Amino acid sequence: MIPLIYIILLILMLFILYSAGKHIAKTGKILSPAGIIAILTYTLNEGLRYGRGIDYNLYGMRYEDLAAGRESDWEIGFQSIARFLIANDIPWQGYVMLMSSVFIIATIILLKEYKDVLPYALPLFVLFSMGAVENMVRWYMGFSFIMIGISFLLRGGKRSKLKFWLFTAIACTFHVAIVPLSVAFYLLWYREKPLLSPIWVFILYFGIALSFQTEVMMRFVELANVMAMMLGGVSERFANYGDDAEYWLTGGFAGSGERSALPNKHELLFLLCIVWLGYKAVKDADRKYIFAYNLFIVGLLAYPLAKQIELVIRFDQPFMFFRAIVLACIIKHVFVNKTIMVNQMAWLFSLLIMLNMGRTILVTPFKVEQDKYLYVWNSHGKTYKSMYDMWIYDMYWADSGKKEGD
Repeated sequence: MIPLIYIILLILMLFILYSAGKHIAKTGKILSPAGIIAILTYTLNEGLRYGRGIDYNLYGMRYEDLAAGRESDWEIGFQSIARFLIANDIPWQGYVMLMSSVFIIATIILLKEYKDVLPYALPLFVLFSMGAVENMVRWYMGFSFIMIGISFLLRGGKRSKLKFWLFTAIACTFHVAIVPLSVAFYLLWYREKPLLSPIWVFILYFGIALSFQTEVMMRFVELANVMAMMLGGVSERFANYGDDAEYWLTGGFAGSGERSALPNKHELLFLLCIVWLGYKAVKDADRKYIFAYNLFIVGLLAYPLAKQIELVIRFDQPFMFFRAIVLACIIKHVFVNKTIMVNQMAWLFSLLIMLNMGRTILVTPFKVEQDKYLYVWNSHGKTYKSMYDMWIYDMYWADSGKKEGD
């Protein structure tokens, strides 16, 4: 029953976002009835989730510790809001709702610059970002402000760069380690052509995936220790990362063993289709679409590393979100308007791959632990600690290939 409720609410939310995207694309107004409905829908659906992800529950426990008078090493922005909410007797769930609201507002502000494909891009961006955003709450509270900053780069005009770095500075008050993302996004904005043709993307991707071993990262352990010492004065957590550099750089997935550098075959074919058709859809398009494609390509090439190293996935996920914009271009120009022609057999094969990926997304909640899809109203008897333990336990056994009692 819990997975069914989750799927029904997910489909409803995505449909509302699609409809809202159509209205916002026409009017250009976020604070319109359609925009407000979209924001409220996402805020309620995501803000009322419960216990989804390790970080969600870990921060929930730390929030309660802060409310009990204990100290926190959170950055000033994140901590100040937490203290304000605590002073007004607002529980952790209230902060989760606030972060959900900020993320969807930032997403719409960003995607409004892609109005030609906004109806498709908005629900896809939300869908592709959900798992990460539900878990790494503080990281994506910061990234929300980076997305607003990116919108100024896309818009251009006076002081657009200054505004981008201003919002990056705000993002740092939530998670200081997010700075490299802003630098990478800023540099890629100046690339006016696709980084690579599809064939080179395929060659590099499989080359990285087949040759990379986590042991390679051992060479960077000492460098990580030095950087952690230098940044330790900025944040105590950097010192902690330095202490555990070997762990983070050679795994970090809850102490699990080896992980595959390649995704399952359904996701792999899906990603390769986006690379191939996306290149056709954006190569002669406006610069902002090429920017989205290049972000996706960078994310894809780093994906084999992210599949094996937890520290990498934190930086890689935001790049992969932009495949939503590329896929939106494909849907509009290849499948709907057919302004970009491809071989009929290739067209049909690609369509089937994408539909199959959608099917996979919808059936996954029925194949895993149902408590991973809880809302506050069906979380009776659960605590942040019990949910945290469930995620850690499940990740360890799932990744190690072991089962209880073996």
